[in-house]
Amino acid sequence: MLTMLKDGGVCSPKGFTASAYTAGIKASGKPDMALLKSEKAARCFAVFTTNKVKAAPVLYDKSVLEHAHFASAVVVNSGNANACTGPQGLADSERTATLVEEQLGLAPRSVLVCSTGVIGHLMPMDKVEAAIPHLVKGLHAGASDEFGTAILTTDRVKKSLAVEIETSMGKVTVGGCCKGSGMIHPNMATMLAFITTDLGLPLDFFAEFRADISDSFNAITVDGDTSTNDTCILLANGVSGIKYEDLSISEKSEFRAALMTVMKELAKDIARDGEGATKFIEIRIEKAESHAEALKMARFIGTSNLAKCAMFGEDPNWGRILSSAGSSGVNMVAEQTDLYFGDVKVLEAGRPIACDQKKLEEVVKQKEYAVTVVLNIGEASASAYTCDLSYEYVKINAEYTT
Repeated sequence: MLTMLKDGGVCSPKGFTASAYTAGIKASGKPDMALLKSEKAARCFAVFTTNKVKAAPVLYDKSVLEHAHFASAVVVNSGNANACTGPQGLADSERTATLVEEQLGLAPRSVLVCSTGVIGHLMPMDKVEAAIPHLVKGLHAGASDEFGTAILTTDRVKKSLAVEIETSMGKVTVGGCCKGSGMIHPNMATMLAFITTDLGLPLDFFAEFRADISDSFNAITVDGDTSTNDTCILLANGVSGIKYEDLSISEKSEFRAALMTVMKELAKDIARDGEGATKFIEIRIEKAESHAEALKMARFIGTSNLAKCAMFGEDPNWGRILSSAGSSGVNMVAEQTDLYFGDVKVLEAGRPIACDQKKLEEVVKQKEYAVTVVLNIGEASASAYTCDLSYEYVKINAEYTT
């Protein structure tokens, strides 16, 4: 049985510690550096942005993991993306990792680096170097909240979660946290996400991890823009003493469900916390020809500025939804398509139908609801998650660097 842990996060699984520190990278004076450490080298799976413009820490981490599949720690900064910074930016990422490795007595190239914030500025390495001893000294097992807070930029809320399952060999825990609010339209990951577990995982579990990303962090959108820094990292240290391959078939299924729960709930929290968002909307596609097609259509609708503006205005404009569906490149037959806001059916076989207008108005006034498009041409379904497009989103991004 899956149990949600109170105040859970990246340190909830056994063998993980974390810390946070105010290095002075952010002008706000809020915590802006964080460190996550495993007591033993952890199996590491990571997926990165597909943006052709990749930040220095992404390039560094990819080079580290190209031939090794373990990591002992991750050091994170917020307030500076270290993107478009050339050879110096890459050298700064490597220098940051090396300093942490030296302070912790770890093997070379065993620490990953993540950055998030404003693009185009070199890292203030004097501040980074001064912060690292404090991060190392401050490591403790109760730091999930500190770590989750220090990685934030324009986020309004911290996003952390942990779940626990009981196996015949003992308890296994999955924890995680993420950050992201704007520039969210991932294709491989999302802004920054960190997942931890004390279960030992085999190398071939990477395929499962990638599949889970497709239905979690790859199924959200805020504004249709993919970040230069998108990274999702899974660390599995095996400190529970339990290995995935020793679990029963049902226990393996339960662990996969626990992992998906953490990843999907964190991803949904990003959409809920979209910059300026007042609504959280699930776009659900049913009876499509394939899961991939359903997900493609759902994500496409979720990026429609016209649809998102209607959501903000509490306007049940089914025409914008249907038009976006038809532009998605996914096979559909308009004359067979049904459409719902919540459980209110507004379109049947491609034509509007009479419905309870009062109930429809009640649905779109809710902070969270689903829009369902039923294609009636197959048996597959998928969901994507989005938010509305408000005046506040424009204000935040019009003034982002000023």
